[in-house]
Amino acid sequence: MLGSVDGILLIGHGSRDEEGVAEFEEMVGRVSSQLPPSWSVPIYSAFLEFASPRIADTMARLATQGIRKVVAIPVMLLDAGHKMHDIPHALSEAAKTHPGVDILYGDHLGFHPDLMNLLMRRTAPFAPDPRTGILLVGRGSSDPVANAHFYQMSRMFWEASQYSWVENAFIGITQPDLPEGLRRMHGLGVQRIVVVPYFLFTGALFKKIEQISYSFAEQHKNLTVHVTHYFGLEDAVVELVVRRIREAMQGEHTAYDVEWMRSRAEHRYPFSHHHGAHSHSHTGSPQEKN
Repeated sequence: MLGSVDGILLIGHGSRDEEGVAEFEEMVGRVSSQLPPSWSVPIYSAFLEFASPRIADTMARLATQGIRKVVAIPVMLLDAGHKMHDIPHALSEAAKTHPGVDILYGDHLGFHPDLMNLLMRRTAPFAPDPRTGILLVGRGSSDPVANAHFYQMSRMFWEASQYSWVENAFIGITQPDLPEGLRRMHGLGVQRIVVVPYFLFTGALFKKIEQISYSFAEQHKNLTVHVTHYFGLEDAVVELVVRRIREAMQGEHTAYDVEWMRSRAEHRYPFSHHHGAHSHSHTGSPQEKN
């Protein structure tokens, strides 16, 4: 499949924040440096909105340069409307404008053990005692499945970690919003809230998370609030993007795989046992008990 691919397109959401745009472009450069030298495939960038170049602009550039088969990767954590609808629509329109260009659309980052490891590293400085609560904050979406997948990731984090309290909030579009999440955590009686933005890059929303979180701490003197760093420039993210590129070339899709999670939660269930993918209890059927 690689022999027929002559261009790679990494697509970001886009931001009005110049720092966020610069970080995305830096990540694209790092991904390019991690591609196997034998590939010899140029890599391009585009944004869905708020920043340039837009998808249509980059696709026009590719067509002008004679690129005929492109792997397009949505560099996004979750499968919200942008990944499922907006980007495919933009690529479809570009394909109509440039009918000689074939597009292979790959997976978003999705679920992967390296992302879980990143969450673990972000929270590692904070001991998992009963006084500490973890508040994961997502962007928020009008797509209910994407919101559910965010909850799934946070639940898997609880399963894999030692923390007693892991809650969720969103910075936009849907509920619970961040102020409600902070109030809920405070109501649980924790003395330290670790706010974990589930974001790749800085931008207006990340800075809003910081502002709301630290303002809440100012209003509650018996409470400590920490905001961890986003993680788009981590080596693990760069390597995962390369993996998604490779998978797209091979026609593979693993962004929804979660089987790797089962072994991460064994400490939560010390009296259960699993046989491969099968697990069972020995409580017996009603007939056996009678």
